[in-house]
Amino acid sequence: MNREQMAERFYIDDHALVYGLLGKHAEEACGQEGMKALEKGTILYARERGIRMAKRCLADGRELNMQTYLLYAEWADPKGWMNIEVSGIVPRFLNHVEKCGWNVSWRKYGLLRYGAVYCTYADKNLVRGFSPREEVVIDTLLTHGDPSCEFDWLRAGFQTEEEFFALMREKQAIAHYTMKDFLYHTAHVLSALRRVYYWELGVPAAERICAGALEEYQAIMGEDKREALLEEAKQDFLEV
Repeated sequence: MNREQMAERFYIDDHALVYGLLGKHAEEACGQEGMKALEKGTILYARERGIRMAKRCLADGRELNMQTYLLYAEWADPKGWMNIEVSGIVPRFLNHVEKCGWNVSWRKYGLLRYGAVYCTYADKNLVRGFSPREEVVIDTLLTHGDPSCEFDWLRAGFQTEEEFFALMREKQAIAHYTMKDFLYHTAHVLSALRRVYYWELGVPAAERICAGALEEYQAIMGEDKREALLEEAKQDFLEV
């Protein structure tokens, strides 16, 4: 099976499971220090994603702003695991999520405690990595027990609804080089958290945490997916 065929087998549940297991094993091994390392690893992961988006945006000769942040997003949901509704465009761009594949997966595997950490830090630091001038306000989160996730994308600055829909059409047109599959995203989670665990918790603890998380992942998803993940995680995730 080649890389592209294997990537088709990865989706949101793999991403959620690997993240959650890395958090679970960090807490089991190191307690509160493990949870603090999970927070720092989440920030690193998110900012690196934002940096990649910014590098693509700048390479295309565009400015870094909230509209281009929305344009250069790196994942899509063709299987319909998410229900993301736009609740406002002009004068403020707002959306909310009532159904989330990550939330469902974390609940399924008993990892919601760690999913709450992800949701606390991920989107805000994605924006920060893309441009320190931009900001998203997140009022509620499913993983925190709220009925939905509510996002206010500050400074998006759409003047008309048609301007927003034109941006979404352009997003589809460039998706062939902006979007990354979930094998890539899941491997990036492993890479970022492992690096932070090395720095914060030391090599022996980090090795035990990652080995334990991957062993549990393999028991659920299979050895071939674990091996594909380890191979994918070898790359530099700041490269575009």
